[in-house]
Amino acid sequence: MTNPTTQEPPVVLSADYGVRPRPEPADGCTPCAFLVQWFDHYSGTGPQRDESAAVDCVVEIRNHPHDPPKMRIKQFAPRSVSGVTS
Repeated sequence: MTNPTTQEPPVVLSADYGVRPRPEPADGCTPCAFLVQWFDHYSGTGPQRDESAAVDCVVEIRNHPHDPPKMRIKQFAPRSVSGVTS
């Protein structure tokens, strides 16, 4: 008697364990809207899946100039704890 073999799903190694939130484009920003579409494409399953490209889309959305900016840099740097002065 032989047992039918079943194919196991592929193992996907990811640093975020599948919890990376879907990026939100700025209202009315066409480049960000396209980047979210690319993020969805790269985050899907199949041969187009590319974790690195998905992260690149998130970074591009975060760094894209908006008014108001999506990411704000504080005016002063944090205090150095290693003794390095700037």
